[in-house]
Amino acid sequence: MLKDYETLSVALVPDRFPSYRYTVFKRLSHFKENGFYLTIYADTEEDIPGLKLVESSYCDRDYLNGGISWVRIRNFGVRGICFLQTGLIRLALSKEHDVHVYWGEAHRLSTWASVIISRLMGKQVVFWTHGIYGNEGFIKRHIRVLFYRMADGLLLYSDYGKRVLVEYGFRPSDLYVIKNSLDSRLQDEHYSSNLESVSSVKQRYFSEQDRVLVFVGRLEPQKRLDLLLDALCRLNVKDADSYKLLIIGDGSQHTKLIELAERFGLTDRVHFYGACYDDEMLAPLIMMADVCVSPGEVGLTAMHSLIYGTPVITHDNFSEQMPEFEVIVTEKSGAFYRFDDVGDLCSKIEEVVTLVDRAVITSESCRACVLEHYTEEYQLQIFKEMLIGLNH
Repeated sequence: MLKDYETLSVALVPDRFPSYRYTVFKRLSHFKENGFYLTIYADTEEDIPGLKLVESSYCDRDYLNGGISWVRIRNFGVRGICFLQTGLIRLALSKEHDVHVYWGEAHRLSTWASVIISRLMGKQVVFWTHGIYGNEGFIKRHIRVLFYRMADGLLLYSDYGKRVLVEYGFRPSDLYVIKNSLDSRLQDEHYSSNLESVSSVKQRYFSEQDRVLVFVGRLEPQKRLDLLLDALCRLNVKDADSYKLLIIGDGSQHTKLIELAERFGLTDRVHFYGACYDDEMLAPLIMMADVCVSPGEVGLTAMHSLIYGTPVITHDNFSEQMPEFEVIVTEKSGAFYRFDDVGDLCSKIEEVVTLVDRAVITSESCRACVLEHYTEEYQLQIFKEMLIGLNH
């Protein structure tokens, strides 16, 4: 049994502190509004190319000046996969915190050790995790199940993840679907301020009559942008060259995708914008598109596109998806095509474009899907429910 909710002290140990989590972590850190103390233990060094981290100077500022209660630790791993985090044994032995919330990744040896010691010390343990995807091998799946059973509760990114864990015998009352969030308030401001400039921005890159597809994210193999270029080629053969594509991002597949576009004869129909992390610049680029297409795993791209009123298409093999796929609702904010089926991808693009033309899918219906459950306020609400649940 935990002490009174208002006097709880919580340690949050994420994998790292990416900039897109700044808003929600800052919100969780506001003791005067939340009623609980929270300290974040995270690395300050970038270990994944292209993943922008929060500046460590925020450790040294007070809350009203943008600061967060943040203790620097170090990550050690191989190829961007963290296996060890320094200071977790000391954290487990400390009497400073009542609840320890760890990133729920079973390959972290330091997390196993810290959790075991924390439990022996009488601390409550929570994992913030994807849960079981459903595509794991036998050994990996059972290791993850064993790992998750050490916790008093699980914060999950998706209802899909909750359903899978319930099938493995976890109690629904111990599972809290916290979803994900970006800086929805700032993005909402960018959306409103760009409503009148979308047409002029489109004319910088395309013609007014062009149907514009957009992709935003890392150009990596799992994004399957080769399928998108294939679909673009087929759509233009069928529909007299009316479709164009804007690719925003960079990554290991950049050169290969340029070569593939040339091979498909799409050089004049694909614009490679490059990486962009400035939402003020991204907003009109996404807003001018008819539909965002992410043929592989969709992730945060779905939320990013929908908050700017642009529907999203991705594949329907949810065991191979990122949890944000749940923000996509058929005939409201996008569609799902049959996994790896380029023909069906083409059909779904045409279908969504038609639904937009008929005002079945609108900017408002897209944005509503994000603003209902994918905000920092919603995440704070679920986090509080989790803390209250631990006390009952």
